[in-house]
Amino acid sequence: MVESDGAKAADVPVSPGEGRYLCGLLYLSLLDCEPISNGDLATYLNVSGASVTEMIETFDDDGLVEYERYGGAALTERGEAVAREILWRRCAVREFFETAAGVTLDDDRAYRIGFTLSEAEVHALSERVDQPCRGRYEATTAADCDALAG
Repeated sequence: MVESDGAKAADVPVSPGEGRYLCGLLYLSLLDCEPISNGDLATYLNVSGASVTEMIETFDDDGLVEYERYGGAALTERGEAVAREILWRRCAVREFFETAAGVTLDDDRAYRIGFTLSEAEVHALSERVDQPCRGRYEATTAADCDALAG
């Protein structure tokens, strides 16, 4: 896995930058756009097509997406589970800071903090607030999502 933008959490198999791609794939898949073209993901994330191709191929090798060159990519069950855990972490951190401390974190900061905590620590935060999702991000449509790219 590419590690250029930060360390992975011990229990998340991707880095924060890689997670952005998975979360973008989840958002686009909730729009019923599967398979997702590299160009659509590049546009959504505002990154180059080459970086998307490289990341998608890595995810395909790691079993997080199914990818067919010129055909597009779709999250595997495992890839979707990882994306949903990442988003749950962000949600738990944001809700905890807002509820317990009265501090509003932007999505990017909550996303990055969520990566630095273990799953047990995120669960501990989540148990202290009334969080809309418990242990997994539950969005079923793109309209349920807010800034999924993290």
